[in-house]
Amino acid sequence: MIFEESFKKMKFILVLWVCSFFAGATNCWPPVEFPKTYDSWYECSREAHVESLKVLSTLGFKQVNDMQMATKYYCKVVRIY
Repeated sequence: MIFEESFKKMKFILVLWVCSFFAGATNCWPPVEFPKTYDSWYECSREAHVESLKVLSTLGFKQVNDMQMATKYYCKVVRIY
């Protein structure tokens, strides 16, 4: 019961990296923290995929393909008091 109550007070912030995996090396840009908070890991991780599509679309086919770019994400816990 105590665990459930503390879990309800948690929110999540999306942290997204854009990385190049060219030639077997991983090089990532500094992470971007999105200001919106999410009520669950599920919502945050779904939004990570939406934002990833936006980023990759903005970079375009040629740059993403040539530099073997992809995104990675983390949903950072934020405690609500």
